[in-house]
Amino acid sequence: MKANFLKFITLIISVIGVILLVRVIQTDGDESAVSMIINYTMLILLVTVAITILFSIFNLLKNPATLKKTLISLAVFGIIFAINYMMAGDGAAYNGKHEVMLEAGSTSKLVDAGIKFSMTLGVIAFLLVVFDSVKSLVKY
Repeated sequence: MKANFLKFITLIISVIGVILLVRVIQTDGDESAVSMIINYTMLILLVTVAITILFSIFNLLKNPATLKKTLISLAVFGIIFAINYMMAGDGAAYNGKHEVMLEAGSTSKLVDAGIKFSMTLGVIAFLLVVFDSVKSLVKY
């Protein structure tokens, strides 16, 4: 019953998407038709994210051991971000023509912190993959 209901919902969402796509094609990319399909896509995305977050929170509350591990992971994540935020500069960002793209201030600092944060997580992931590879080689 549950699987049939999900298939039915998926079918309805798909049919609406196809109808909106055909409308965009028929109107040769009219702004209102494109706007409708973008709004529909955003609605589906927001509903999906909301359902995912709600079920994740529900499952975390059901399992206290998992909740503890998740909170520890989030704390480590926050500490890494805080370190990167403190290291970030808040100067203006310039393009190749030396024109100001982003004024100096808190937005510039957040952008720089986000870039540094991504690079830090990438380095950590790379090191963990290398460590796991070496560990598996030593095991044999």
